[in-house]
Amino acid sequence: MRIPSVWAAAGLAVLVAVSGCGTEPSPEPAAGSASASPPSSRTPSRTPDSPKATEDGPAGPLARAEAAMGAEAGWTFAVTGEESLTQSGAPASTASYSAAVERTDSPRALHQKGTILRKGRRTAEELFAVDGTGYVREGGSGAPWRKGPLTDPEIAAKVEDPLTVLDSFADYAGRGERIEVSRTGGEIRLRVRISAGHLSDRTERPAVAKAAREFRPTLDKLRKAGVTAGEERIVLTGLEETLVLDARTHRMTSYRSSFGFAVPHEGRQLRYEQRLGADTRSPFAGRIEVPVAASS
Repeated sequence: MRIPSVWAAAGLAVLVAVSGCGTEPSPEPAAGSASASPPSSRTPSRTPDSPKATEDGPAGPLARAEAAMGAEAGWTFAVTGEESLTQSGAPASTASYSAAVERTDSPRALHQKGTILRKGRRTAEELFAVDGTGYVREGGSGAPWRKGPLTDPEIAAKVEDPLTVLDSFADYAGRGERIEVSRTGGEIRLRVRISAGHLSDRTERPAVAKAAREFRPTLDKLRKAGVTAGEERIVLTGLEETLVLDARTHRMTSYRSSFGFAVPHEGRQLRYEQRLGADTRSPFAGRIEVPVAASS
């Protein structure tokens, strides 16, 4: 699941302000994060929240969730996202996104309609993803459509498919990422927490690799603006993902994700943070069809 690429020139504007500035003292970790000097080995997670947490690992709940969500023809979701990019001693640049998503499995198709908020201005965005092709328009009715393969990073970065979270957590479990499982108040919570690390850890840790993919569009813009820090110097200041299932039906009810990276540049530091959320609304039995104007 990815937040749409909402930055445009925001990251470049920050770099214009930071270029040529003097050296700052080494910054402290972002609020809520651990030390920016991660251990070389995998950071252990906290103790599970419930005494029942160890009775069942993540594989069982995830398999049941996949079956429960697959039992319906489709689903609707509400998704939200927020990004911020801050340089030492300057105000943050922020952007947010909210959308309603319809998704079907057979045929595999997705339709999302939402709003991007950046620099105080709201922009409508609509997207269809069908048969390996994405169709996007920004600006509401009458705006031109743009289409391209879903392998195009700019198109892929705009697609919000909350059900891919189940695949992500299954991948984490299969590759040894620590997943806490707790059962409280009629819910099953699966949580991944990493207190600190580096962007280079993406080669070993699937959760970091996923965050790296989310961060990539912004990092690419920073690279074009002159940021040269290698992956071993870009610090993961913290990561947490929480998947919530209904304990009775095993349906996915919500997902929350947050992570941040600190990027050194000319003696200062750029901080990127992202928060994502998805809430399951209801089953969806309709059809998703690409408008003629978009496919022509």
